Amino acid sequence: MKKHRKLLTGAIIMAPFISLAQQPADYVNPFIGASTSTGAAGIYHGLGKTFPGAATPFGMVQLSPNTITGGDNGSGYSYEHTTIEGFAFTQMSGIGWYGDLGNFLVMPSTGPLQTVAGKPEHPEEGYRSAYSKEEEKASAGYYAVKLTEHNIKAEMTAAPHSGILRFTFPANQQSRIQIDLARRVGGTSVWQEVKVIDDHTIAGYMRCTPDGGGWGNGDGKANYTVYFYAQFSKPLTKSGVWSADIPDDWTRKREDIESDRYQQQIAKAAILPGVKGKAGKHLGFYTEFATTANEKVLMKAVSLC
Repeated sequence: MKKHRKLLTGAIIMAPFISLAQQPADYVNPFIGASTSTGAAGIYHGLGKTFPGAATPFGMVQLSPNTITGGDNGSGYSYEHTTIEGFAFTQMSGIGWYGDLGNFLVMPSTGPLQTVAGKPEHPEEGYRSAYSKEEEKASAGYYAVKLTEHNIKAEMTAAPHSGILRFTFPANQQSRIQIDLARRVGGTSVWQEVKVIDDHTIAGYMRCTPDGGGWGNGDGKANYTVYFYAQFSKPLTKSGVWSADIPDDWTRKREDIESDRYQQQIAKAAILPGVKGKAGKHLGFYTEFATTANEKVLMKAVSLC
């Protein structure tokens, strides 16, 4: 205790401007550097290509909003973007060369299920949502934002091997949490599998190879598999998968998945209610439920590459 008091006293003397009610982490601004364009976001945020989401030191999970798939946007997020595709459990930070990771993309929504993210200029055509920049908050280990398309608040934090999301829904008979298992920042995962374990749990994996783009649009030779185990606070009484039919002769690099042809194929994916297990080239999982006004629904997941 004496040693600790001495260290604390020294810290106060060296930094008298720090309030006793605050910790050094309280001064962290995760938005600094969280842009891929200084021209659009302004010099205050800088061209750092970092992400503003929740992480722990040397943690396996980086739970963060993703605003873009494709292009030279390695972190999957840029401050000036006005829509969010979802919240991914893996991120790269401070890199270019098209980036990678951005796997296990989770998105809350209401109304009819949509299987494609849609374009930034028309978020209503997919599960993508506009968001309130004024209500976007980030601090060390925490991120929150209001998705205006469906009036849903999203909050998230991370532990060394897992992440947890809390969604505050409006009153709706068709609320949902959906997970795009194929999504990847610089391309697509080439094979996915998902299985319902019990009435609150799913598990599976996503395989990512150079054939699906990623690091250097495939030239970086990234080859990894992300395994996941996820649990929901509401039972999986109305869940299922969607599966897009990707022809065997289609290439699947960054420019391919960004094409209208590929996006149209995802938009007409087969929706398979009640399916308890599925493997395929382009899968997603969803669980639907009724919510009352301001009802909070939690999801936690372990994600390992």
